[in-house]
Amino acid sequence: MDLGELGQGGVLRGATVDVVRQRERTRRRRLWRALVFLGPFTVWLWLRIASGNPVRPGLPQISESNAELVPAFLLVILLGGALLIPLLAAGRSPHVRYQASELTVGFDDVVGLGIVRDEVVKTLNLFLAYKTFRDRMGGNPRKAILFEGPPGTGKTYMAKAMAREAGVPFLFVSASAFQSMYYGQTNRKIRSFFKSLRKAAREEGGAIGFIEEIDAIAGARSGMRSAPLPVGLDRTVDRAAAEGISGVVNELLIQLQSFDHPTGGSRIRGALIDKVNRWLPASRQVRKRPPATSNILVIGATNRASDLDPALLRPGRFDRSIHFDLPGRSGRRDIIDYYLGRKAHVPELDKEERRDALAAMTFGYSPVMIEHLFDEGLVWALREGATRWTGTTCNRRSSPRRSA
Repeated sequence: MDLGELGQGGVLRGATVDVVRQRERTRRRRLWRALVFLGPFTVWLWLRIASGNPVRPGLPQISESNAELVPAFLLVILLGGALLIPLLAAGRSPHVRYQASELTVGFDDVVGLGIVRDEVVKTLNLFLAYKTFRDRMGGNPRKAILFEGPPGTGKTYMAKAMAREAGVPFLFVSASAFQSMYYGQTNRKIRSFFKSLRKAAREEGGAIGFIEEIDAIAGARSGMRSAPLPVGLDRTVDRAAAEGISGVVNELLIQLQSFDHPTGGSRIRGALIDKVNRWLPASRQVRKRPPATSNILVIGATNRASDLDPALLRPGRFDRSIHFDLPGRSGRRDIIDYYLGRKAHVPELDKEERRDALAAMTFGYSPVMIEHLFDEGLVWALREGATRWTGTTCNRRSSPRRSA
């Protein structure tokens, strides 16, 4: 069974990877579809040119009797757009889509995580070889994983690196962006986000969705109605708010099971087949193809995993939790080597004993705090008229509590 060769970092590479093959099939199908739809139009344009009557672009001809109706017509279009656009945009997904080429973070840029990186690579390889794992081996591919740990420990960096290494779209969204003041709009935005994920996965062979601070919409539903009410708060309003929060969690649970949701075209074909089958005997009825499961990996990030609803953590949903902790001394040394390789510094900081001393002095630092410390050193160097960091700022601020 050929799953593709392992590239740098242990990630599957090559044209035999399931995601790559699916992306190529989708590209060829798109070209044939364009040929079918644009072919007749191209022939018609060529015939017009051959007959000496080519199509010339330009504004439509308006007679003098209808010219006075143009301002009113434009006003109706303007008012209609002002009314319809906010309604149509209210339920749109608030995500930001990045292509793999737009992401600048790879596995080589995520250092100091040790065994966490190995676990992520295994999850990514399972994502890349999803068809082999599902069709040949009979397994159920992983749908969602949870990144949990203190702030600044590399959760978002790791998710972006996964999308870049896999070569698939990365749909980033903050959980708070789903929230809306209108009842039901939060659920609608969540549905729209997963619909965009399914569409991107069909087009590119796979997609990774990242929900930052997922605890904002996925808090535990137990105890919502039993919590004491603040003084002066209407009990009816509090009950409605609790039911709204519970509905958001329910919607998220449902969407995590919607990866095999049929497309609009599949539903239309299915409805037509059902109409035809009403006139056919049972032995001659047309069979409908089962909907294809989209290759999607949802990543939720939080630093309060204990606040999440238990139903989200069961198998089939966020069934894998990866803990991002503060780096140890060897991890901090790797992070220091990484950032010093990209920031201007004096040759003195290239000595092994100096870098070991930096790793010892930054006990309790997260990767983001170490980067911030180096940036502060460059700021001090710039103020003193230098162009390179001398390392003196670290001695002034060797306490992680002070630097934070």
